[in-house]
Amino acid sequence: MKPDKNLHPRSRINSIRYALQGCVQLVKQEPNAKIHALATVAVIIAGLVKGIGRYDWMALIFAIALVWITEALNTTVEMLCDLWCQEQYHPKVKIIKDIAAAAVWIASLASICIAAFVFLQEQ
Repeated sequence: MKPDKNLHPRSRINSIRYALQGCVQLVKQEPNAKIHALATVAVIIAGLVKGIGRYDWMALIFAIALVWITEALNTTVEMLCDLWCQEQYHPKVKIIKDIAAAAVWIASLASICIAAFVFLQEQ
């Protein structure tokens, strides 16, 4: 019996490669992703300098991931909307894009709160 192509190690490696290419495109094409990248590096350095504990790292990793995931999905929604309406203004597309952007904003606010709890707590 021939193994399922989707379970083949080469197929899994290709999937990872495509995901990494997506990450590179996100940072290249989306100005806010560059800000997220800078914030990610700053938070990691601050965590290392402060010597935070395991649970603080878990909270920060969750916060960082939440922002990156929402930014990636927001960018995808925006690109699909632009493709669909061929770069022409459409009032419903504006609402869709605003709501997708709101998701990133909410994730960012939550992440700032998490970082404040982690870095401003007394030891």
